[in-house]
Amino acid sequence: MAKPDPRLRVMHIISGDLWAGAEVQAYTLLSQLRHYCELQIVLMNSGRLADELSALDISIIVLDESRIGSFQIIRALREAMNRFQPDIVHTHRQKENILGSIANLTSVRAKCLRTTHGAPEFSVGGLQRIQRDVDRLVGRYLQQAIIAVSADLGQQLAAHFPPSHIHIIHNGVDSDVLRKSAVGTADFRQTQPDSLHIGILGRLEPVKRVDLFLKMIPLLRSQRPDLSLRFHVIGEGRLRSSLEAMAQSLDVKEQVHFHGHRPDIPACICALDAVIMCSDHEGTPMAALETLALGTPLIAHDTGGLSEILQSHPDFLVQEHNEHGYARAVMNWLQRPEGENPVLGLDYEASHNARRTASLYRRLNQV
Repeated sequence: MAKPDPRLRVMHIISGDLWAGAEVQAYTLLSQLRHYCELQIVLMNSGRLADELSALDISIIVLDESRIGSFQIIRALREAMNRFQPDIVHTHRQKENILGSIANLTSVRAKCLRTTHGAPEFSVGGLQRIQRDVDRLVGRYLQQAIIAVSADLGQQLAAHFPPSHIHIIHNGVDSDVLRKSAVGTADFRQTQPDSLHIGILGRLEPVKRVDLFLKMIPLLRSQRPDLSLRFHVIGEGRLRSSLEAMAQSLDVKEQVHFHGHRPDIPACICALDAVIMCSDHEGTPMAALETLALGTPLIAHDTGGLSEILQSHPDFLVQEHNEHGYARAVMNWLQRPEGENPVLGLDYEASHNARRTASLYRRLNQV
């Protein structure tokens, strides 16, 4: 029977090891959900997500996975659930899905769901394949709903989970907060105000295909020698050294700047004339939403959630997924009149995302 109190008690279980797209989206969602629910957040790691949530006075518990094993985490989760007595348990990522669902099954037996933030970035084998298979069993039998952040991802998940369990809820950004945080002018715009600045944002990992971005640069330079072009790679990851070596071999090292992680991402996006996203696949990337919310043109691979974000502006989608396709898209963008750039739809606002998530919680709680 549904509880008369509309403020459901909701526990989120999140890794919190990084400050990347999934963590930024979790933070954005929770900052809005606190107006609808009583929240208890369990993180597997300390870090920026823990700091940001604490700054909002959201209750957090950190179970340091580098110091305690899976059985100890399950025990600690059961204790936290018995204390908090959640109506809903909401998990994120494989390990958290598995441990959270088992702890819930053996304690309060609240309604349980997960958010799948993106498709797997690589094929798995050995122990990783076992973990993936266990995760799928948990999703089928111990969780009552699965949130997919794009329709394309939802279709992929339907091959492994009951279609009736899958709910499409796009990621969202708080445009007002984002614009207020874009203070000042990024240093590269200050030092080279008359150049055309083109950037790529994200983790420097294989799926992001920063190599295509770099290979695009000599093509653009040869086609538009009249322009002062500057290129920016903003983000960190294990491919940084090899990508820097590639820039050297392509003879574009003087035109591209590897920034690493930057705390002023909104200001950087505003300082860029265009953002390129070359990923092999994506869910609904926060960097893309932030780019459009801040009014910067986005040119992206026609895949996954990117196709949905830019569906009303197909000229900004790249179907030829190689350096020539991206160079051609940039050249076409340079020839477009000003004012014809994509804008972010209301479906991608954080408030809309939170309302839909809270509505799903209520429906689950009534079953």
